[in-house]
Amino acid sequence: VNWLNVDGFQIKNNDYKIEIFSVGSWLWSALSLQPMEGTIFALIAGILFAISWIDFKTYQIPLLLIIVSSIVAIFGVLFKLTSLKSAIYGVIVGSIIPLALIGLTYLITKRQGMGFGDIQLGFVLGVWLGPVRMALTLFGASLLSLVVWLILSGIKGFERDRALPFAPYLAIAGLGTFVGSVYFPSLFHYLILY
Repeated sequence: VNWLNVDGFQIKNNDYKIEIFSVGSWLWSALSLQPMEGTIFALIAGILFAISWIDFKTYQIPLLLIIVSSIVAIFGVLFKLTSLKSAIYGVIVGSIIPLALIGLTYLITKRQGMGFGDIQLGFVLGVWLGPVRMALTLFGASLLSLVVWLILSGIKGFERDRALPFAPYLAIAGLGTFVGSVYFPSLFHYLILY
């Protein structure tokens, strides 16, 4: 993604953070997952890292990365790693409900808390993770961003309108939820049943 230019921000050619993260993702997925599931995880993890980095610097999520990650997530449905029903419910939890909340918040406060790139990212994560893991991802991302906002407010002073990019928190929470479901499947099975 070094060629991608978003409002003048471009990842430098000699910056290897994405490559190092991607190698780690491929290695973990090769050791912990079935081949197709591992491939989808590693591809999505690398794209999420790039999205997070760009959003952190520019407060924008490139549509190209959303399209590519959507295609990868849809392959998970085609290869029956995620059921179509689970993917649809995941999209409802990851995109439609947050979009409705954005609309409601805007009607009440005339402010928009999340951007539409975050809604698109919720679509990708919803297809990939399904409804339960997506709900946990939204909760985790919200909690993590709140903690960071409180820390920044403590360090730099309280500012009610301080903006934070939400994609990095969605990515961290989504990847953490997925990895957690690999190591603690009985917990996630319990959450699905109740």
